[in-house]
Amino acid sequence: MALITSLMSATLALPSLSNAAATTMVETIQPGQYIPNLIQNRYTQPYVLQALTQRTYFVATGTHNATFYVSDKGVMVIDPLSNGGAQSVIKAIKSVTDLPITALIYSHYHLDHLSDAQIFVDNAKKENVNLNIIAPEAVADQVTRYGNLVPVPTQVVSAEKNYFMFDELKVSITAANDTHSIDNSMFLLEGEGVLHYPDAIEPEDFIPYFRLVGALDIAPLENNLKKVKEMDWKYLNAGHGNIGSRKDIDKHLTLINDIRNSVNMAFSEEPFGKYFTPNADILVSVHKFHNGVAENALDKLKAKYGKHGRFDAAMKSHVELMITNLSYYQMPHQEQHD
Repeated sequence: MALITSLMSATLALPSLSNAAATTMVETIQPGQYIPNLIQNRYTQPYVLQALTQRTYFVATGTHNATFYVSDKGVMVIDPLSNGGAQSVIKAIKSVTDLPITALIYSHYHLDHLSDAQIFVDNAKKENVNLNIIAPEAVADQVTRYGNLVPVPTQVVSAEKNYFMFDELKVSITAANDTHSIDNSMFLLEGEGVLHYPDAIEPEDFIPYFRLVGALDIAPLENNLKKVKEMDWKYLNAGHGNIGSRKDIDKHLTLINDIRNSVNMAFSEEPFGKYFTPNADILVSVHKFHNGVAENALDKLKAKYGKHGRFDAAMKSHVELMITNLSYYQMPHQEQHD
């Protein structure tokens, strides 16, 4: 099939794929590189598309990312997205192949990643295609618990099996156990070197979304990120941000450690007695104390992170998460006062 004439201004020109996909060479990005100007273009264009391998693609639209894989028979999409993002993903797919979308994967039950699933179902019906909706057992359970607000998975992958085949591709599934959600899952496209692991980090964005991308407990997140570094992949689709690599995980782990150190120092410098309010409910004093610790820690973090555009918007939420975690799990350093 002839080369398509163009995609987006920020998207590489990519040839369309047919049943001879394996022999059609596409221009890929090197591991560790970012898509140029993605932060701007993802909001001003319908989508930004980037080939990671000869068969696997990264597509960004608005705030979210999806992954799709083109076999000799059809297309597999990981995460249908939301707010019309599915339409953009479908357009991106059609710009590189005329093969049908035959598989849709749910990574975790958060509707910002899943609520457009019905658009893929409707598209399959329109094209008279059998669409297989695949989900790990934990995700399928969440779909059921919340009343089947998205199309029910047609194939559930058990925790014991933890993989499925899409034509000749083996996709391994690992539970993230990172506390972003009880079902967050990682999908490794074996032989492709691509890992789809949403909502743990934001590659390129040095300061991530609120509360370390919605984490509840920091230690499990850190532990999982360290395990991810040991997995066999070259490209990371984190559901948001740019294309990720191990350097992005390292930056995120460094950020967490910097926040921990700053909060621990702040705890040691802010006596609780300074904020104690007599004759008031104890939570009034705790609230004032935690605010004081947060402001102290933020002052320490400004030297390294203060010039980042997200510092004022998001850093306090990360600090507050750390305060909660240290208070519950690690006994922060605090001076004792009479």
